[in-house]
Amino acid sequence: MTLPMQAKTDGRAVRPLQGQGGPGTSSLDPVTASKPLVRTLADRPIKRARVMAVTSGKGGVGKSSLVANLAVAMTRLGKSVLAFDADLGMANLDVLFGVRPQYTLYHVLKGRQDLAGILIGGPPGVKFVAGGSGMQELADMDPETMQNLLVNLKRLETYGDVLLIDTGAGLSRNVLSFVRAADEVLLVTTPEPTAMADAYGVLKTLAMESPASPRVCLIVNKVKSPEEGLLVARRISKVAREHLSIRIEYTGFVLEDEKVSLAVRRQKPVVMLYPNTYASVCINNLVASLFNTPVPELDGAAPGFFERVAGLFARS
Repeated sequence: MTLPMQAKTDGRAVRPLQGQGGPGTSSLDPVTASKPLVRTLADRPIKRARVMAVTSGKGGVGKSSLVANLAVAMTRLGKSVLAFDADLGMANLDVLFGVRPQYTLYHVLKGRQDLAGILIGGPPGVKFVAGGSGMQELADMDPETMQNLLVNLKRLETYGDVLLIDTGAGLSRNVLSFVRAADEVLLVTTPEPTAMADAYGVLKTLAMESPASPRVCLIVNKVKSPEEGLLVARRISKVAREHLSIRIEYTGFVLEDEKVSLAVRRQKPVVMLYPNTYASVCINNLVASLFNTPVPELDGAAPGFFERVAGLFARS
């Protein structure tokens, strides 16, 4: 691939942000990082985080890897980030962060830990809640159990500046409830026709089930060129506008980059291991775009994210 670092499309430039460190400057300590952060949340000022749900119509589009990298990139802008792995029963953010959690949501569900006890330190500035992988009880929670868990989780909204929700792929009740309750939805697709069709399926379901859909931001992953990302975004945006009356915003693209696969194998975000590679530059640009775009003021008196999710479960 011979794309220049200053490739431009639709007024966007693929360029490194200032303040990026070299490889190894932010590496994780696998021993200390896996320890739960047992500090209490009660002493923090009450401030609701900006909630972004990252979702996709199908698996295999790089959604969870993107969540891990977005979280790290956001800290470079001075944001405190809490990532919540909401792919209940098949969670893998801990693997992508190279951390082995001692406690997960499963232990909260079983009453063996409280919420503060399962907060885990990831990369500097990032904390996360592991969802628990291979646990059928998390994947098959009944509505009452899920509501009780969500009530417990609502304190997470006051923890940091951004709450990143990594949903499962597809259109399950769990996924749709998290997506519909978020302040913003980051919809991830690739140029593959099946991925684009499934991304449209997510938009169609949102339009049918909720007249007041959250802000939807489209991210096109694994593109061969900026022009390909823009073409995919225009196609999806046109169909959504004409057939669903939904307006989506094109946040940007991530170039296909072999360094992403290498980083996944080493269980560290690519923006940490290879900060100047094409994918890292694109991810940094995505974050800059997200925070440069004005968003509605968050109403502190309005129901929070987890409260809204609980309400959606109660009605389903």
